[in-house]
Amino acid sequence: MIEELDTTKELIIGTTAVVLLLGTTLIFLFVFIQRKKKVHSEEKRKFKEDYTNELAKSQNEIRERALENISWEIHDNVGQLLSVSKLQLNRLEQQIPKENKKALHEVTALVSKSLQDLRALSKSLNPISIQKIGLIEALKLEVDRYNRLNFIKATLKIINKPFRLDKEKETILFRIVQEFIHNTIKHAKASKLDVLLVYNNDFLEITVKDDGVGFNVDKENAERGIGLLNMKGRAQLIKAEFDLTSTPDKGTTGYIKCNKEKINIELN
Repeated sequence: MIEELDTTKELIIGTTAVVLLLGTTLIFLFVFIQRKKKVHSEEKRKFKEDYTNELAKSQNEIRERALENISWEIHDNVGQLLSVSKLQLNRLEQQIPKENKKALHEVTALVSKSLQDLRALSKSLNPISIQKIGLIEALKLEVDRYNRLNFIKATLKIINKPFRLDKEKETILFRIVQEFIHNTIKHAKASKLDVLLVYNNDFLEITVKDDGVGFNVDKENAERGIGLLNMKGRAQLIKAEFDLTSTPDKGTTGYIKCNKEKINIELN
């Protein structure tokens, strides 16, 4: 009887040990599989993020190259032709009768204004020029250009002491604001546009606001959708926060928050 009890006890202990071992193994396998799944999921997320960033970077480089080429064409070809035309008009003004000089002078003034606007446009298109003059000066040129052309009443306000960001960041931030203004001019039927730059210790906040017709962000049309994707993609490229809010008949507001820390992107 005692031997039977000992055998039963050993069997119970053995069975319990096997069950515990099996349970421990299953728990270990479960934890191991979960960790592998988590690592795999993280790797997929990282791959997707890297792919998206690389795609945005490539698309941005293509745009910047195209804009650079257009800028050179404006400056070297159209700009030179207007400069020569202005010189010829100045010479002609010295040779014609006095009663005709007023009309010729008005034509010369129009050519001069066109040349000035083209040079400003050339600077706003060329990323190298933007990097040299900086974000604030580039935005001033853009705002002044739209005011001169009477497209919209635009203002630029700067709060706190400005600092320079990476040249790549400043170029991309300018392009985001430029895209917003372009969409405002094209779609918003706005009369006013305000650009606000707030420089904080470690980051820059940019708010761009118009008083246009607004739209439903969730149901934007294809053209506006592309513009919004462009702005989001560029912001993502420099790890900046971007948000766009709009209400029908109440205007549209774009917000960007960009950290001061350096990034490593080559645009040129």
